Amino acid sequence: MRSKFIGILLALSFFALLELVVRITDVYYFEQPEIFFVNLKKRYVESGKGNADIVIIGDSRSMALEGYSKKTEGEYSVYNHSLPAMGPKYYRFFLDKYIRKGNVKPKMILFAGSPKLYSSGYGPPLYDPSGKVVNTNESLADYLKRRWNEGWEKNIFQSPKKENIISYSGKQDDFDQILWEFFGHRYLHQFSISELWEQYEGVERIFIVTKAIPLLYESYRFHGAVRNALSATHWKVSPNYLEKSKLCEKCENVEAGLCVPPSSQKEDNLIIQDQIERHLGKYNISNRLKPELVLFAREKFKEDASKEIVNTDPSSWEKPDYQVLEDLITYARSKEIVFGFVYMPWIAEREKTPEVQYKLGELKKFFAKNQDVGVFFFPESGYPSQMFVDNIHYDCRGESRINGEFHEIVLPEVFRFLQKKEKSN
Repeated sequence: MRSKFIGILLALSFFALLELVVRITDVYYFEQPEIFFVNLKKRYVESGKGNADIVIIGDSRSMALEGYSKKTEGEYSVYNHSLPAMGPKYYRFFLDKYIRKGNVKPKMILFAGSPKLYSSGYGPPLYDPSGKVVNTNESLADYLKRRWNEGWEKNIFQSPKKENIISYSGKQDDFDQILWEFFGHRYLHQFSISELWEQYEGVERIFIVTKAIPLLYESYRFHGAVRNALSATHWKVSPNYLEKSKLCEKCENVEAGLCVPPSSQKEDNLIIQDQIERHLGKYNISNRLKPELVLFAREKFKEDASKEIVNTDPSSWEKPDYQVLEDLITYARSKEIVFGFVYMPWIAEREKTPEVQYKLGELKKFFAKNQDVGVFFFPESGYPSQMFVDNIHYDCRGESRINGEFHEIVLPEVFRFLQKKEKSN
């Protein structure tokens, strides 16, 4: 009996010590890059050191936009706070947190998200991300009623069957579960349980909070980092890693395959941190890809595009839902912050299709009703497909072009608009 008690005590002591070590050290530098990136951004916000005049919010495409340091009178500082694949719901809560943590309230919010973020509403709830059962969040009563009816219908009158099963990483699983495993950590690492509780309601609140509870233990929150820290490989950091970080800002080096992630996770994350800090929030994730993967993705796009039938039937086009934009504009007004929108260039072949042009027209009509909002366009809204690595993300040359136009053409327009708004107040 005593030996069992000693064994339990030793086990508890070990986990308590591990928890303490994880809490007092920067073990997250050993995490996978996606989790490291989100935690790096989170810690920056919580440091209260943010002082940018203009804050960019968006997604993985707008992450390619480089911030800007004020150089002359009449200019403004810009920092990019875009986060990948988190949907649009968190924006208002993120901005609230940004201000609440002591960062300087920005003069302007510049939204640069992809069309899916601003024209499709808030989308299905987190517990059914593919929307195969419900398209909106439910109250607990509605959820229980639906589940009761589903159980009665499916399990009494017919045999249960698995739906939406796909193969992934050598295993078969439900598509919704795979979606959550791939993207869910971004919600859980960006916000605390209390912050998540505030953001969600109904069944979504129960779902996200139950997922977040285990992360109260830092040793579980960063279990990937703990695992990686056990390998000597991940501790190795080249003394020239900063030179490599700068080397990978030239497209010829990216295209030559010199910028694929190093075997050391710590070194990889230090390079990510350096690029984010030097470029004021910018990080183009596609520069990490092997050149052969980029070539394969481009050929696949060409193949799919050649088979694609352009939809010219207006009655079948998805009608835009601008609830996200409406809520963000209302939020900005309530905080006395100027709101601006940047229309991000897309693949030219896709941008020219009738449905996309219809949605662009509807978007312009929406902003015509909101005269206090700044709307900014690049010289061309369609870039060649060779400047993308897939259907969404810019390659290195696309990134170079968009930042050249952003700094030389778009930002001066943004600055003039903000100056005009400040003078009128």
